[in-house]
Amino acid sequence: MICQHEDPVEAIPFLERCLAIEEALHGSEATLSDLNTWIGQAGGVEFEDLEPLQLRRLAVKTEVFGETSNQVAAECQALAQRYGSNVPYRKARALLERSIAIKEKLHGADSVEVAEAVDLLAETSARLEKWKDVEADLQRSLELKEKIFGARSEQVARSLLAAAIVYANASKLQQSGTRHERIRKAVSAFDSGLNLLEERFGPDSFEVQNALEAMIRAYVECREFRRAEPLLKRLLAIREKAYGNDAPALLWILTELAKGYAEESVDEAEPMLERSFAMLRMLLDAKKPIFRPGIANLPGNGDGVLEQLVRASDRFRSNLRKRWGAAG
Repeated sequence: MICQHEDPVEAIPFLERCLAIEEALHGSEATLSDLNTWIGQAGGVEFEDLEPLQLRRLAVKTEVFGETSNQVAAECQALAQRYGSNVPYRKARALLERSIAIKEKLHGADSVEVAEAVDLLAETSARLEKWKDVEADLQRSLELKEKIFGARSEQVARSLLAAAIVYANASKLQQSGTRHERIRKAVSAFDSGLNLLEERFGPDSFEVQNALEAMIRAYVECREFRRAEPLLKRLLAIREKAYGNDAPALLWILTELAKGYAEESVDEAEPMLERSFAMLRMLLDAKKPIFRPGIANLPGNGDGVLEQLVRASDRFRSNLRKRWGAAG
């Protein structure tokens, strides 16, 4: 009743008493039902209140099903994901490694189940910015997928692309020398993954377009416009060919090119800004402005496309004035 209508935390003393009685009468297995019910209804509960009961459920499952069981592996993963979102990284990693060890015994060291668990390990390391561990986890994942699916498989391609984005993200917080090394690894992993997708799906496929878009955003976020530029130009050419020169799908690409060129004060900035403003005006002035919601949700730093373009235009003109002043 308390769980259904009030704060679930207030139910904990009653739950613990109930669990103690159930265990005394029927053994620990009898407590699983109540533990599952309470944990399932504790969505808004602070982790420090939830942790002892989830650890208790893990201990019960280990006793009931044995260490080498799917139930214990799944519980380790579930608890690790809780830890991973609440910062105790080492606890999360130990649980995920425990889950991997169980799955290796159940399914074999080179199995899909183990590969999925290693991916979760890499994802947790990346989310908490443990870059040395991330690198080892990504390599472990790649080697597994090469063994399971083949060196030129789609799974390997996607693993390489994921690694490229992680390396790019890791570069944002690094010193100059380390940053360059991370970017070098990002470029290498992305090129290898993209080649596999091109080989499998074709150079203009949706899979290739999605990979280009994801890597562009990673490069833009870590202020590597010169790395993003050729990808932006390639994606622009693909979508112009597919949808025409005035398609809404081009607007965010044009905007990113305009912003990058304006920042670097190059000759391409002015025509790109003019084209971007013209397309935005055309879309907003349409008799049936069906694209307005899409325009509002285009990529950016929390600003609308118009705000991004105005800021880019101001930056370009400021850089231009400085250049003229220096020339004078």
